[in-house]
Amino acid sequence: MGAVVDVTIPTDQFALAETLDAVPAATFETVRVAAHGPRGMMRFLWGSAPDLDQLDEALRADSSLEAVSRLSTDSHRALYRVTWRPGIRLLIGIFVQSNGSLLGATGQSDRWELRVVFPDRASVSETYDNWRNHGIDPTIRRINGVTDTVDNGGMALSPCQHKTLVEAFQLDYYEVPRGITLDGLAAELDISHQALSERLRRGHRNLIGTTLCESPTLVRHEP
Repeated sequence: MGAVVDVTIPTDQFALAETLDAVPAATFETVRVAAHGPRGMMRFLWGSAPDLDQLDEALRADSSLEAVSRLSTDSHRALYRVTWRPGIRLLIGIFVQSNGSLLGATGQSDRWELRVVFPDRASVSETYDNWRNHGIDPTIRRINGVTDTVDNGGMALSPCQHKTLVEAFQLDYYEVPRGITLDGLAAELDISHQALSERLRRGHRNLIGTTLCESPTLVRHEP
């Protein structure tokens, strides 16, 4: 069974450590594009920083890059096309060797957070061991099934939690004033007031843990 893995790698063991040291407030996010092989992966990055000219200068001096060019600018972020040096391509290519595919990556001053999909759990273990052999100390934060990740938006929600939150949103439960009461929503879902309250609380916990917290917790598999 396939697995979607959220993994954290220290910045100083991966890419753009010099840039993120020079511009600590900077953040990077990969642009999702179809790519075949490590040379084509993570080629386009959104970079955000208070001073984009300073960010440009830091990127041009970063030893993990062979080349960088700014393609466009949007408010306080810029779209960059980058060419990684062979050492970084090797690290990126480790999960490609295990038939993994990068779904997304974000980088900041102390860490990179990657989401990778693998065909099975054995591929996850193989990639983990290969990273360790190349001097990377990864932290696997979460492993989800592919179906749950796709069906529930990658938010670590159970199917019941996902359905309940979507229904509550569509019925204006989160509007001010509310378009439906908790009792009314419970009636729509044909569950008790208490069950709805607990389901919403667990769903909110998992959603916040996935999207807002610096160290997201593992999903709890309650309804």
